[in-house]
Amino acid sequence: MKLYKILILISLFILSAYSLSAETPAKHKILAVDMEGPITPAQEELLQDALSQAEDNEYINLLIRLDTPGGLAESMRNMVKLMLSAEVPITVWVAPPGARAASAGVFLVAAADLAVMSTQTTIGSASPVDITGGEPDDTMSKKIVNELLSLIRAVAHEKGRNVEWYELAILESANLEAEEALQLRVIDLIANSQEDLLTQLGKRGVEIHGEEIFFEPGDIEIVVFEPGLKYKILSWLLHPQIAYLLFLAGMAGLFFEFSNPGAIFPGVVGAFCLVLGLYSLSILPTSVTGILLLILGFIFIIIEVNVPTFGLLSVAALVSFFFGSLFLFDPSYPYFQLPIMTILPITIILTLLLLLLAYLIGKSQLAPRSADSGIQADTVKVMRWDGDQGQVKVRGEIWNARSAEPLDLKPGQEVKIDRIEGMTIHIKA
Repeated sequence: MKLYKILILISLFILSAYSLSAETPAKHKILAVDMEGPITPAQEELLQDALSQAEDNEYINLLIRLDTPGGLAESMRNMVKLMLSAEVPITVWVAPPGARAASAGVFLVAAADLAVMSTQTTIGSASPVDITGGEPDDTMSKKIVNELLSLIRAVAHEKGRNVEWYELAILESANLEAEEALQLRVIDLIANSQEDLLTQLGKRGVEIHGEEIFFEPGDIEIVVFEPGLKYKILSWLLHPQIAYLLFLAGMAGLFFEFSNPGAIFPGVVGAFCLVLGLYSLSILPTSVTGILLLILGFIFIIIEVNVPTFGLLSVAALVSFFFGSLFLFDPSYPYFQLPIMTILPITIILTLLLLLLAYLIGKSQLAPRSADSGIQADTVKVMRWDGDQGQVKVRGEIWNARSAEPLDLKPGQEVKIDRIEGMTIHIKA
């Protein structure tokens, strides 16, 4: 009987201990967000949303896992302002191994309350480049460099980091790997895993609202931030290949609409794509030369349709599309460049598609018609005219036309229909 009672007591003790350990909630929460790829307004939106969630839900820290080749200076500056004014401490962790915090990423590391790197990661190369794709003059270059130097000095000094090295990152594109960065006080810690980072962060302590918080890794619940719809749309629009395709689709849609007035749908879709494409290209570091070459390619196709050159302008359009695509983005930003294996097939397919489309439109416009074609218009527009005969356009179709006497008509001039006989429209002055 005593043995039975002892076994019951041991079982109850084990069950209560397991229940207590299973139900013990985490004492604190940290919000984690992954920030990968070039710094653009999409990354700015991501940081703003993450900070709002962290501040509204009483997280003790915002953990940013960073891997960026750099990006746009304006977006970087806005992100630095958000970080410096945040109510929640921010940890920037350059990870995983092989990741980098280059160019604009250097400023984000400098602005962090706690700067951490994983081994086999790098930081540096923050020299500014001209977003217009041209070489800035000496005065403008000095202004840009001095402005960035003043920003990095203020931020690094405020966070107690090595101001001299951060200056070298801008002036001489200096680079460091993690161990060197720690020795030179460029960063605060090295952590190779999330567990390692939490352990060091807990021992170091986190100050929030004037209170110093120390913890063990088991006391922390890591909540992964889920980006909102606006970020997803922005990151999609600001992808170089998407911006490129939207611009081409917009131009192609308008080309079809102007070649065949009244189709409506291609014009609407084309205009929508063109507006989105131009928005993306206005933010990304594009080259005016590239955009003009792409537009020139469409002009060559239009001329080829109306003035046949036996394929000469078609070849010119193909070359124009290729070099326009190649030069579309500023080469100073290698992470925004279009790969050749994307440019070649798109260029060839676009040229062939536009030529085929133009051929089909022209063939349908010049097809034989009869008096029962159902034309209700009183006037037609002159396409070309010589003496008493020429061609006119009505309802998007090109008809042969004649007049009772020679007329001096100019292309685009409107004239009245006298009658329709077979495949010919007779006009009167």
